[in-house]
Amino acid sequence: RPAAAGPAAARGARKVLQDTFDLEVVRTEAEGSRLTLPAGFDAAAVRVTGNVVGQPPFAGTLQHRGWRATAVRLPALTAGHDTRVIAPAEVEL
Repeated sequence: RPAAAGPAAARGARKVLQDTFDLEVVRTEAEGSRLTLPAGFDAAAVRVTGNVVGQPPFAGTLQHRGWRATAVRLPALTAGHDTRVIAPAEVEL
């Protein structure tokens, strides 16, 4: 039964992402293509992995294009809402 919940959970997660964010790729090149990262590249948007030695430019293979939010739609918080609580405890009466 838990395996059957997988596709439904994925659909639910996809809907939450689509309802909350407008997304675009960070890099437009095809995954698997070779590219060069120049000096000053956006290190917050591109993670360099593997044998990282020295300073840019770095030549490598794009493993994942990355995602960036172009718009974020979050509900307004109510006064006194504790944003640290991700999922509240539940007590059935």
